[in-house]
Amino acid sequence: MENRLTKNRFIQTSAIQQINEATIVLRHFIELSAKLLPFFDELSKKDILLPQEKNDRDKIIEVYRNYGFDTSTSEILMESDILETIQQTFKSIEKRAYGKESDSDKLMKIFQNKHRQLVLNWKQTDIN
Repeated sequence: MENRLTKNRFIQTSAIQQINEATIVLRHFIELSAKLLPFFDELSKKDILLPQEKNDRDKIIEVYRNYGFDTSTSEILMESDILETIQQTFKSIEKRAYGKESDSDKLMKIFQNKHRQLVLNWKQTDIN
């Protein structure tokens, strides 16, 4: 009986460790997005990009296209739909045409508000 209890505890500990690791990865991605999306947004507003700016833009697009994630992950781990907001914001910025109206400014503000709230939550959690 004792061996079975020990095994169950190990599984639970392992699951907790996986959740913690997933949360850390998610936090890093959200923090990365808090830096990349505003920069990407500014680049998208320019009529002509310098070669380095075009290179930066292409790298940002590559990051978001190659980062495979399920948007429900943030809902499960953080009770926030921030991954969905990041995805929508990225897509909106990516398809923005110079001089045209875009909903990316509105989405950027929504993302930044959600990010700010999550940072406050993280600080509160870290204090505890």
